[in-house]
Amino acid sequence: MPTKRQNKKIKVKKGKKISFFIFIGLVLLIPLLAVYSVKELQKYLNTETTLHSAHLAFSTGDNAVANTPFTENAPGLPAQKTDDPFLYWMDSLTQLKDFIVPTILSVSTEGAQLIDHRCFMLLYDEESEQAQWVAHRLDKSMLSGNHKRRNNNFKTDPNIIAGSAHPNDYLHSGFDRGHLAPAGDFVYSSEAMESSFYMSNISPQNPSFNRGVWKKLEEQIRSWAKEHGSLVVVTGPIIEAHAPHIGQNKVRVPDYFYKVILDIHPPEYKMIAFLLKNEKSNAPLLEYAITVDSLERFSGIDFFPMLPDSLENRLESSTDYDSWFK
Repeated sequence: MPTKRQNKKIKVKKGKKISFFIFIGLVLLIPLLAVYSVKELQKYLNTETTLHSAHLAFSTGDNAVANTPFTENAPGLPAQKTDDPFLYWMDSLTQLKDFIVPTILSVSTEGAQLIDHRCFMLLYDEESEQAQWVAHRLDKSMLSGNHKRRNNNFKTDPNIIAGSAHPNDYLHSGFDRGHLAPAGDFVYSSEAMESSFYMSNISPQNPSFNRGVWKKLEEQIRSWAKEHGSLVVVTGPIIEAHAPHIGQNKVRVPDYFYKVILDIHPPEYKMIAFLLKNEKSNAPLLEYAITVDSLERFSGIDFFPMLPDSLENRLESSTDYDSWFK
């Protein structure tokens, strides 16, 4: 029978054996982990290199933007049917759902809620009880539907957590329930048409403004969609700090409204913005055209931030308004 001292020696030997095997295991495991890490790093670097190369392909290479509006010497085919890297990249980029989403820079977004209604997206501002912006795509094919506007079925938006403005907020206020994304852009679907009447897509508009110059601008944009094929439109109000409000929910009355239009149909890419006072006007639309750069400074919103800087800077600084009205 082993003594206490012998038992202690046996335990020490066992402990040394266990430590030895653990050491050997770690020695074998470390190279395996290193190999795995290198492979994963290579995958990441290859992905980043591909994206970076794609970015350079149209921002600094042969497809770099030289003039605005940007025109590629390539047929106006869908990107998946052409080998042109610029057209392929642009088509892939503009198909991303978040491509149309602006970035708020200097305007508070506290309490704001991003809503995706499938046919359009918006950022709802609880403080002003209306959207800070509404963005949607407008293709030529969308304007051939027969789901016409049959009645003014304005309704609260059930997606707004804190509750949207109510149609009754506008009663006897002297202001129209003005669409931001217009109902006329959603004739392709009954669901889309109904969604356009959510109060989250509505702002207080001077009746003469809503039924006059604003309607004229909406019709002009639909005409451009038919002509150019594919547009992205971002619309919103500009609300001063001490703007008056209407209704029980205290919906604030905007001083200005804006629209930004991006032509995303190849081979030509161009951008234009409009800023209009919320009042009656008989002036031609061209008088309200401004650069997107200047609207960004005025509104505190960065439009189309996913565009590569070289292209974004060229398009947003363009003053070639005649290319739209030719």
